[in-house]
Amino acid sequence: MSRKGTLIVAMAFSSMLMAAAAQAESCRENTLGGQDCTYDDGTRSWSRSNILGGFDTTYSDGRTSSSRSNILGGLDTSYSDGTSASSRSNILGGHDTTYSDGSSSSSRSNILGGFDTSYSDGTRASSRSNILGGQDTDYTGGSPRRPKSPK
Repeated sequence: MSRKGTLIVAMAFSSMLMAAAAQAESCRENTLGGQDCTYDDGTRSWSRSNILGGFDTTYSDGRTSSSRSNILGGLDTSYSDGTSASSRSNILGGHDTTYSDGSSSSSRSNILGGFDTSYSDGTRASSRSNILGGQDTDYTGGSPRRPKSPK
């Protein structure tokens, strides 16, 4: 997987686990090899690439996460609250992800340069590339909130 593809997957993890009330986000590349993201509830996150092939992310509410690439073409991510996520690439150009709370998601690439993702709670997400080198994502359906965010 390309470095940019890995970054998109890392941002998908981070955004999926953000504040439960947030329903959309916009990300842009930064000079640290990561992305800066803003969510519709005002929450922000900043990531930078690390030597493990993943990303270190800090959230505006003080939470952090760290990911590393794995042999399945995905990322293993640990959050500051002790929760985790692990992904593997799939044949649809996306990733299948399992979360430590028992939930899961599956994504596939789309023609907009992003991913269409289905979560086990019925939530769906669709992202598209933006001119800032990042992704814009919208969430629909499923429960009224996204999967539980790390505290």
